[in-house]
Amino acid sequence: MTQLNRRHFLSSGIAVAGGGVLGALGLSDVADAAPAGTAGTRPLRIQDREITSGWTFTAADDTAASGDGVASARHIAGMKPAVVPGTPLTSMIANGDYPDPLYGHIVTDTVPDTLKDTGYWYRVAFPVPRLSPGQRFWLHFDGVNYLATVWLNGTEVGTIEGAFKRGVFDVSDIVAKADGTAHLAVLVGKLDHTDPPSPPSYASGVTRGGRNGGKTGITLENGPTFFCTAGWDWLPTIPDRDLGIWQPVTWSTTGPVRLTDVHVDPTLSADLRTADITIGLGLDSAFDRSRAVVVKGTIDGHGFERTVTVPAGSSSVTVTSKDIGALRLNRPKLWWPNGYGDSYRYRLTIGVESGGQVHDERTVDFGVRRIEYTKQLQSPSGTPADCLAITVNNQPILVMGGNWGLDEALKRIPRERLREQVRLHRDANLNLIRNWNGQSSTEDFFDACDEYGILVWQDFFCSTEGPPPANTDRDLDNIRDCIVRFRNHPSVLLWCGGNEGPPPQPLIDGLDALVAELDPKRAALTSSAGDTGKDPIDGYSSGGPYHWVTPGTHFSLNDGTHWPPFHNEVGSYSIPTLEFIKKMLPEASWEHPDDFWADRDVNGNGGNGGGAGYLELTAERYGELRNLPDFARKSQLMNYECIRAIYEAHAANMASAAPGKPYPRTGVIMWMTNPAQPSFVWQMYSHDLEAHASFYAVQHACRRVNVILNSETLDVVVANHTRTALRGTVAVTLYDLNGKAFAGTSLRVGGAAASDHTVVGSIAPQLKDAPSDVAFVRLLFREAHGAEPVRSFYWIENPARAAGFVSLDDAPAAAVSVVARTRHGRDGLDLTVEVENTGRAMALMLHLQVYDTRTGERVLPATFSDNYLNLAGGESSTVRVRLDSGQTRHHPGIGVRIDGWKIDQHASRLRGHGVAVTFNQAALSTHPPTNTFGG
Repeated sequence: MTQLNRRHFLSSGIAVAGGGVLGALGLSDVADAAPAGTAGTRPLRIQDREITSGWTFTAADDTAASGDGVASARHIAGMKPAVVPGTPLTSMIANGDYPDPLYGHIVTDTVPDTLKDTGYWYRVAFPVPRLSPGQRFWLHFDGVNYLATVWLNGTEVGTIEGAFKRGVFDVSDIVAKADGTAHLAVLVGKLDHTDPPSPPSYASGVTRGGRNGGKTGITLENGPTFFCTAGWDWLPTIPDRDLGIWQPVTWSTTGPVRLTDVHVDPTLSADLRTADITIGLGLDSAFDRSRAVVVKGTIDGHGFERTVTVPAGSSSVTVTSKDIGALRLNRPKLWWPNGYGDSYRYRLTIGVESGGQVHDERTVDFGVRRIEYTKQLQSPSGTPADCLAITVNNQPILVMGGNWGLDEALKRIPRERLREQVRLHRDANLNLIRNWNGQSSTEDFFDACDEYGILVWQDFFCSTEGPPPANTDRDLDNIRDCIVRFRNHPSVLLWCGGNEGPPPQPLIDGLDALVAELDPKRAALTSSAGDTGKDPIDGYSSGGPYHWVTPGTHFSLNDGTHWPPFHNEVGSYSIPTLEFIKKMLPEASWEHPDDFWADRDVNGNGGNGGGAGYLELTAERYGELRNLPDFARKSQLMNYECIRAIYEAHAANMASAAPGKPYPRTGVIMWMTNPAQPSFVWQMYSHDLEAHASFYAVQHACRRVNVILNSETLDVVVANHTRTALRGTVAVTLYDLNGKAFAGTSLRVGGAAASDHTVVGSIAPQLKDAPSDVAFVRLLFREAHGAEPVRSFYWIENPARAAGFVSLDDAPAAAVSVVARTRHGRDGLDLTVEVENTGRAMALMLHLQVYDTRTGERVLPATFSDNYLNLAGGESSTVRVRLDSGQTRHHPGIGVRIDGWKIDQHASRLRGHGVAVTFNQAALSTHPPTNTFGG
């Protein structure tokens, strides 16, 4: 069985629970022990050690064993191997009890829903060191869903309540008597409130009974848990509700003084020239009286120290740049959001010591940045309103983000997978992730967002889809721990109470008070739908649309005449590739949409008339759906044009209010960018991390310099997210259905203002001469002193005879040249693919995949620098992808295959140097003798 191994790093503290009476160990003079390295001494501090192997588990209802018995060397019948971190269902899948229910199955038909109706015992034995005098031993739990009671060597040591609350237990007295082995047992409690499963129904046109959160939504009454696992319009009912030890379990040792919290609070000057660092330390001392200790640390290698007096028990110490000169940074390196500069992080190592012995030490990576949250706009009532509009380091930021509903349906989130998911957002040019209802709150997530420059809109645990939590104190306790735990991360933009509506007033008041106490520089919003707290922030909302609409609709809704200017939920269907559709559905369902499609969310939220309505819409716009490959290729065009418009409509109307357009756009967060399960909706890559057309639509739309065609007005817009004005020209070329240029013009860009949009002209006059139903538009923006030009491509209807894009099937097939080369390095392989349109016909949506030549399987993740290419005759593009050493080791035979809208294979040329190059025949087989799709 595979054990997940993850880097764990604790950078802030929590309340201490459990036993650990150290007075019996005679600590009064330990701090004056000989320095480390003296004969007969051992270091007191042992860094966190993760307990990953040897875990077993069983349903609590299946055993009569008690905690003292499970936390011992006794044989307990019925225990099976467990994956930790993981859920019971994850362990059952690993043990072969059930297949992976997300692929080729309907979840609730495959796994009994009774898994949620019991708690679970987990146990493990692990070696522990012999403790030196004064040494303290700590057990750390980073997350247990939903309740936990912990035993060690037959003794109950404490409890944890809520999925997002850590537990830290001082078990020194138990370990001191352990004789080298500790026996750990955890009883994971079941949810107090659950609904029965919500089965899928394709024929209904709605998702799982038409209601998110189960039949009654009562799962939300439990308080902090993964309530979406009751069933949502993007997630099937998960049979175990993701119970279990879902985050790492570690142990560590300290001396008599432990760091319970390290809070790093930088203040960046308005001119960005200096930063003053304040460090707040939480301390827990086992000494029986006040003692002097040395706080010693380094910031990026520059050392400092200060002697402080620590009382017995819990206390806090604050040091500032007034106390320690090294805490003032001159000309600091700044943390920037993705696309605006480096996401630099300083490294603080800080510890407490005395008598030459290090009691405890922490390492914290932090960023220096300055955030402003609002700008004043006129509200619909005519009064000024402080609207949500983000400025970082004096640079206005158009938020272009993605919502995460859940990082993974079964919480299978090893660190490297999570990091890849965030990296994909970086590569798509996004700058924010909204952590919907806090369901993906882990150190790994925030570490990755810090690294890749992704701001985080951090929700908490309330939703309008059900009743509020029954235990308000428990909810606030989990919120407190999240704020303390994650506030050092520069990626955290703001805290938000919940989803689409205000939580109960005690939670609103509690959140506002916690942020004021623990993290007052950050904004606290009441909910994603609006803010009702003190000095409320206005100008944002959720609300969709969540289904496919024309690009022109998005431009119309975001033209500066509609309130509010910040939209944090808007999405569409997002159909994956042919290969992934076949992977996630049983073969009998490939060409016949049914309940298996519904379990993969094809009904969405009922928009477009559900899955059946979306298929009809696709056929109306692009022509009859002949077979599954035809559906997949037409859906990529549907994906691309709608999802690109979600972002481009905001970029084309950002920053400047204009006469009659008082509400310029300040941000958009797509619903969603990360799929929790294999899905047909609300994603920009598949569950297996394959980037399909939606991803490249986002990547192209969110470029920091972009040239955009407003499909509603036919204006050409330069969107400039940078800090400097731009000058240059936009070359416009229009092509007919056969790929022949029929019109063109050059538009002067006299000065596209920094962090703003500029309308430079219109194609409406040229479009009047379109000879066919469909026209292709190439926009090429070249800066006056710029390097690589910015290219954009559109297919649009002729306004004189709008008839959708059915006639694309009448266009001639394109002849292409594809030449692929590889270059091997020490840590992987660089793949370069040169693609050229060697004919006259338009080469539309050319799609590249990397595959294993032995098995034909895709090699993933493999994110190309560009994909779904659109090339007019004579145009070319060079595309790159990087494969790491693990991928090349597992796939010694690498190939590249290509498909597209229509390719003339006989007239095309494919060549590979060190790599096979082929046509993707399965994806190109779109015209069967008899139509086979549907019915």
